[in-house]
Amino acid sequence: MDMSKWALGPDIPAWPLDESGQREQAVLLHHTIDSLAEADMIVSLLSAYQIPCFKYYSREGGAGKVISGFSGYGAELYVPASLLGDAQDILSAQPEEE
Repeated sequence: MDMSKWALGPDIPAWPLDESGQREQAVLLHHTIDSLAEADMIVSLLSAYQIPCFKYYSREGGAGKVISGFSGYGAELYVPASLLGDAQDILSAQPEEE
């Protein structure tokens, strides 16, 4: 059975496994507001580059998401430790003019 996915959805790439076959450590990439225009856009962008990413709601943020549809505390975005540098480069890239 493939345990590399964390039930992130069909569009999210598989979470990488370490040498022992366990899921790689998740590390904080970015803290952002919880909105479709910000958090979900970043998750989708990273997915396009084959970098799995998931949102986590700390403190009472999960309850706020359930009650009001968004978290007043924002969302934390996590990626695999081995892909942190690549994800940071993608988020900090500037558009190139032709």
